[in-house]
Amino acid sequence: MEVRVAKKRFNCPHCGENSKLPDPCPQEGLFKISCALCQNQSLIRFQGGNYFVEKKLPATKPIKYKSKPFFEKQVKKESNVDQNSKDTTNHFALPTFFRSLKDRIQDKDFSKPKDKPGRNKVSNSTERKKYLSLLYWSGLAILLFSITVLAFLGTGVLRTKSELSDIIGNLSKGKPTKIIDRNGQVVSEIFQKRISTLKLEDYPENLITALLNVEDRGFYSHGGIDLTALFRAIVKNIIHLRYKQGASTITQQLARILLDDRTKSLGRKWKELELAFALESNLSKDQILEYYMNNVYLGHGAYGFGEAIKFYFNKNPSEINKSEAILLATLPSAPNRNSPLRNPSQSRERLEYIMIAFKNRGVLKDIPHDEISDIYSRFSTRSPNETVFGNRQDLAPYVTEHIRSFLKSIGEGDSIYDEGGYTVETTLIKDIQKNVGNIVHNHLQGVIRSGQVRKTVLRRSAVVDSKEEIAIKSLLKEASLAMELFSSSEWEEESSTTPNGLQAAVIALDPKTGEILFMHGGDEFKAQNQFNRAIQMRRQTGSSIKPILYASAINSGIITNADKILDAPLIYRGVQGLPNWTPDNLGKKYDGEISLRYALAQSKNTAAVQIAEKLGYSQLDHYFGSFFFPDSAEKNKRFRNDLSLALGSLEISPLEMASAFSSFSNEGKIQKPYLIKKITNQSGEVIFERGNHDEFDLKIPNERSVIKPDTAEVVLSLLKDSGKSSGIYRSGYKGLVAGKTGTTNDNKDAWFIGNRPGITMAIWVGFDDPRLGMGPGGLGGRVAAPLWGEIMKKADSEKLMEIQEFPKPVFAISAPVCGSRKIQCPDCTAPNHEWFTIDHVKPDNCNEYSKEIEDKREMLQELF
Repeated sequence: MEVRVAKKRFNCPHCGENSKLPDPCPQEGLFKISCALCQNQSLIRFQGGNYFVEKKLPATKPIKYKSKPFFEKQVKKESNVDQNSKDTTNHFALPTFFRSLKDRIQDKDFSKPKDKPGRNKVSNSTERKKYLSLLYWSGLAILLFSITVLAFLGTGVLRTKSELSDIIGNLSKGKPTKIIDRNGQVVSEIFQKRISTLKLEDYPENLITALLNVEDRGFYSHGGIDLTALFRAIVKNIIHLRYKQGASTITQQLARILLDDRTKSLGRKWKELELAFALESNLSKDQILEYYMNNVYLGHGAYGFGEAIKFYFNKNPSEINKSEAILLATLPSAPNRNSPLRNPSQSRERLEYIMIAFKNRGVLKDIPHDEISDIYSRFSTRSPNETVFGNRQDLAPYVTEHIRSFLKSIGEGDSIYDEGGYTVETTLIKDIQKNVGNIVHNHLQGVIRSGQVRKTVLRRSAVVDSKEEIAIKSLLKEASLAMELFSSSEWEEESSTTPNGLQAAVIALDPKTGEILFMHGGDEFKAQNQFNRAIQMRRQTGSSIKPILYASAINSGIITNADKILDAPLIYRGVQGLPNWTPDNLGKKYDGEISLRYALAQSKNTAAVQIAEKLGYSQLDHYFGSFFFPDSAEKNKRFRNDLSLALGSLEISPLEMASAFSSFSNEGKIQKPYLIKKITNQSGEVIFERGNHDEFDLKIPNERSVIKPDTAEVVLSLLKDSGKSSGIYRSGYKGLVAGKTGTTNDNKDAWFIGNRPGITMAIWVGFDDPRLGMGPGGLGGRVAAPLWGEIMKKADSEKLMEIQEFPKPVFAISAPVCGSRKIQCPDCTAPNHEWFTIDHVKPDNCNEYSKEIEDKREMLQELF
């Protein structure tokens, strides 16, 4: 006899199915119960809340369905078990959901399937069992899979959270390296991509509202994934049978930016999901939004809304209107397809569609229609291929390239782009530097258009026989005179008005400190023209070297301002069959006995050669080494000791010339020139400070004295007169100058190096190819000096530099001159006053000058 616990059902002994018991269920007594399924009866005894089948009555109905219950199994009877008090039924321990589902299914009265010819009848109970079995195991599999996925996801999120600071740190990489001037103003930037660096509060509220409404309306409510938006996107994409709408939240888009992985794979999507949850759990919503707005790509090379605002509208963020804000918000999803420059009609269509949607939502409404028309009319005048690289701020491209090379030399070259974010503090004056490039370009174009410069191809005359050619080459090798020392009669010129290739170099420094104030290395900077002639080029200097020669002779006492020099033709006879050398003046003009001041102002070659000859090779070696080659190895490589030095046969860079001339304004001392003061990385760590670093590889000390202070003052007084006759005032410049022009033979190089209080500037003009000359008009006084004047005229007109007077000499002595090397007392008739060094004034019993000389000699002994 089988005992059951009364649970409103009993197991029919006829069909084996569970059938309903009366409700309410009797507590005590014997009852005849009919099976609801097979209609056969059984005697059921109820006792103490349990029941058992007392007797199986004879079947009166045919049994149609008979199967063993799926959710129960029979328990074998044991002889020692009291069947009246023990429940011997064992149920599977199913989850509550499945047990209730089983009960709900069994409560239904499934109709018997209709018989079909040729097929066996299938039991409803079997179908139910199969269905429930499939449902159970499917649900269990889904549950286990979900648990596994969540476990893996949780592990991945925890791992990603530990790496999050490094991942977010990648956002700061690639930021522009900024080059700033002495006042902290940005002069130039170096970057591979432009990334915004604004704070969230710097962005206008209209832009933030537009962005959130376009990209992620539930941004401030979801935890990284918007399930509602995901479901909506799935439905919409199914309806349209193609990809129509995405569901990535701003957090997911930021994760995609951080991963920098565009591959379409489940692995990438999984990493993106992990990172999105990690971002949400570690950052505030405002931080996520700020990172996103500064780094999302918005087309044409612009990363972040800050850069996009500058590129598309040339405005500050606070200045954009509602239409512009909405237009920017349309770009993140498809920056190229929605570009108002590249696809204006499609961009406008999308903008108007979104504005209608906003109006329906009550967001950013009441926008005048002419705002949109105005936007696209402005875009219609711009190139569809325009990028942020064409608009980048670079007021000093030659300076930028120098700094790029310098960073590479100190081991930071790759980091300029990979890391970025450097700040390079320089000595530049931005307001002058930004004008120099245009002034140079306009000047070069002007001298070409006016016919002053004519591109001239130089070539050796065919009438020179081979024997003489050999002799000339031998002389050149021995004296290192180069081609500039030969008369132009040995050359033929082919004139051409082709302007291609005329270049200029400009570099200015502070003589007291060596700081580079501005620099420009050629005509327009472009891919084919990046050579920085101001610091990388060495050319023969022509007569611009003469102040160095005069300073050497005055410092050594060989000559003074009271001396006279005979300006007459010179012939230096060649030895061992070599040809003679005859250094000529320009135009072969000679003036007889002349003063030192007049000789320098008129750039007399004959006087310079005579001074060099008096100075001697030993002194030439000493002084030129001091001015240009304090490093012995550099001197051995570049210096040649012969009389051609007096006419500028050495090859010197514009920077070296400016540095040498700075001694005349700095008491005879030369400061090592430098442009870069300090470099810090994006973390604020100082990676370079000037110190003793030789930025331009000049192989010179930080400071060196090359002449005495009184000599510097004497030479500066000579250069004032030389500057007046240099042609500088043709430019309209009206200020002070003390300088010297220089022109090499065949007008291949034109120079002007000029000083005024606070600045020494060197100018070179010419062609890169030494086989080209500039024609008869390519003189230092006609093409180089006026450029110096144009630059300083611009600086003075805009008050970019303080205008000062030359200081009165402190160390030199002024004395009257009446005749050759004879200094007279005040009773001299009509004397000329000249400046002299303290050691080379002979007062001839003039007590008035004797006391002044002694006082200044004591001062010099303390300083020099």
